[in-house]
This record gives sequence, structure tokens and C-alpha cells, in this order.
Amino acid sequence: MKNLLKIENDCFFIAQRLKQVDPTYEIYFNLNSGAYEVHSNGQSKSSYCFKVPYNVLDERTIDFAYKTRIQNMFAILNEIDKENRILQEKMLKQQMNLFMEALCE
Repeated sequence: MKNLLKIENDCFFIAQRLKQVDPTYEIYFNLNSGAYEVHSNGQSKSSYCFKVPYNVLDERTIDFAYKTRIQNMFAILNEIDKENRILQEKMLKQQMNLFMEALCE
């Protein structure tokens, strides 16, 4: 794992607390991209799990790790479906309003 610096200690104990989400998780700082990454030493082919979407390690990293776990896949898919339905209803309503305005002119 070239250009990766393992983070074992940080001021908010994120590296240690991440082990509560998954004991195989480890945090690395990618020197090329300047971003934090979470890897799992329990995966066979590639240890990469996800890039931390924040510039700092804080509580959001733990929340993101919980949210992205495979066990939460169906909840995430349901959330996406719900958001898509809301957007579709909003777009349909806008189109109906434009249609009604065109009829009334």
C-alpha cells in the first residue's frame, strides 16, 4: 500500500472507534490524493472500503461508516427510492402546472 500512511491515533479517537463498526477497519491517509481512506484487513482482494468524504476525521466518519455498511444496503436503497419518488412527484406537479398555464392563456 504505497503512499498510504496508517492512522493509529487521532485527537477524536476515530481510528479506535471505527473498530466498533468493524474490527477489521483501518484508516489511512493517502499522500497522493490528500484524503483519508478506510481499508479492511479482512477483505481478500482489495482492502479499500471507502474514501472519507470529509477533510478531517471526526464523528461524521463513524456515522458514514455505519451508513455504508453492507448490512444497511436495503435501508439505503429504500431511502434512494423515496427521494426519487418525491422528485418525480415534484417534476410531475411542475409539468402539470405548466400545462395548465398554457391552456389558460
